[in-house]
Amino acid sequence: MTPKAKKIVALTRAVRDTFNRLKAVTDALHDDLGVTAAMRAVMESLHEEGPMTVPQIASSKGVTRQHIQMLVNGLCEAGLASVNENPAHRRSSLIALTEKGKRVFATMRAREAEIISELATGLDANALETATEILTRLSLRLEERLDKGLVDQ
Repeated sequence: MTPKAKKIVALTRAVRDTFNRLKAVTDALHDDLGVTAAMRAVMESLHEEGPMTVPQIASSKGVTRQHIQMLVNGLCEAGLASVNENPAHRRSSLIALTEKGKRVFATMRAREAEIISELATGLDANALETATEILTRLSLRLEERLDKGLVDQ
């Protein structure tokens, strides 16, 4: 393995560790709201993109439709999302945040703001931009590999 490849391995390990810690913090922070980190991610997509189908959400996250459907079912049962008719596709409904879902998501963002500010302390803005660019490029390259069928899903 080349030195650069070893750095990619170290980076992916750091991403996994960070993701797991972010999940744990999010789950603990929003436990009283009954929203898991995975549900929060779906809510964020709906908040930022507007109503979407389950396949659209799954595609944007790089996960299975079944996984997203399970999360959407939980959000709907909690009254945080609703299933709506899709004029563009009769069999694939649009999922949208309810008014309650919008309020809960706003509460979550407000709670997260303090932690995000604390995390940003002592980190260089340029380094954060560089890290974001590198992770975005890495993600795009992985997506290309998946699209070419070079990696089993």
